[in-house]
Amino acid sequence: MLLAVLNYLFGWTTLTVLLSLLLAAGYPVFARIVKHNSAEDSAFFTLIYGLLAPIATTASLVVLSLPALSSYIIADHCHGDDCTPHALHITTDTVEGVVTVIAAVGLLTVFIVAVLMQLMRAQRNLNTLKNFSEPAQSTFRVVETDAHLAWCAGLFKPQIYVSSGLMQSLTAEQLNLVLLHEHSHAVRKDNLRKWCLHWASIIWPKKLRAKIRQDHSNYAELASDAAVARSYNNIDKDVFVSTLQACAACKKPNQEFEPVANKLRENAFESQRIEQSTHKDALSRFSFFKSMVITLWLWVAAVISAIYFGHPLLEWLSR
Repeated sequence: MLLAVLNYLFGWTTLTVLLSLLLAAGYPVFARIVKHNSAEDSAFFTLIYGLLAPIATTASLVVLSLPALSSYIIADHCHGDDCTPHALHITTDTVEGVVTVIAAVGLLTVFIVAVLMQLMRAQRNLNTLKNFSEPAQSTFRVVETDAHLAWCAGLFKPQIYVSSGLMQSLTAEQLNLVLLHEHSHAVRKDNLRKWCLHWASIIWPKKLRAKIRQDHSNYAELASDAAVARSYNNIDKDVFVSTLQACAACKKPNQEFEPVANKLRENAFESQRIEQSTHKDALSRFSFFKSMVITLWLWVAAVISAIYFGHPLLEWLSR
C-alpha cells in the first residue's frame, strides 16, 4: 500500500513539473488572448491557467488508476506476457528506480513543508497585525502609522486594514471608496487566489512566473475598481480616479501597467461600468466565449496528454 502511494506521488510530481514547464512556455500567447475580456474574467482565466498543471495531473492519475478507462487513451503495450489493460507499472526493483522515486517524492515533501511553513509564518504575522491594530468599524481595523496604506489580509477570512495616516488624508467619501475597493478583494478571496497561483507557478521560469502573478494581480485590482464604479453613480470623476490611484499606489503595482489602469478607471467613470462588466456587448461576449473555449481545450488536452505520454514515461523513468 505504501509503495503504491509513493509511486503515485512520484507520478504526480513528475507530470506536474513537466506540464508546468510546458504551460509556462505557452503563457505569453494565452495572456494576449484573455486580455480582451473584462478585468474580472481575465483574472479568472489567468488563475485557471496557472492551476492547470497540478489539477490536470491529478485528473490524469485518477484515470490512469482505472485501466478499463485509460486503455482507450494509452497505446497498447506489454509487460512480459501481460498485454491486458493495466494501471501504472512503476518498478522499484532496481537501484535506479528506487532513487528516481525517492528523489521525486523528496522534492514533493520539500514543497509541502515550504507551503506549511509559509502558512504558519503568515498566521503569526496576522496575529501580530491584529495585536497592533484597533477596530474602527465592523468592516476594518486601523493601524497607527503615518504611511498611507490600505490592504486586505488573510486567506479564508480576509480582514481590511487601513493606516491612520491614510484615513487622515481622505474625506469620508474617499475613505468609503477605498473600503469598497478592499471589500471587493475580500469578497472575491483575491488573497487566496494569489496564494494558490503563487505556489502553482513556483517552478515556472522566473520571468514567466513573475508575469502571470503580476497579470493576475493587475486584473484583480481593476476588478475591484469595477466594483467601486458600479456602487457609485454621482461621484466626481477626479475623486474617483485619484482615490483609486492612491489606493493602488499603496500596493506598488507594475509601473508599466498603472497608466493603462488609470485610463481604464477614467473610462469606467464615463460609462458607469468598467469594461462592460454589467452588460457585455457582442465583442466582449465573443472574447469571453473564445477564452472559455481555449481554456477548456487546454484542460482536456493537458489531461489526455498526461495520460497518453505520462503512462509510458513514468514506467520508463522508474526502470
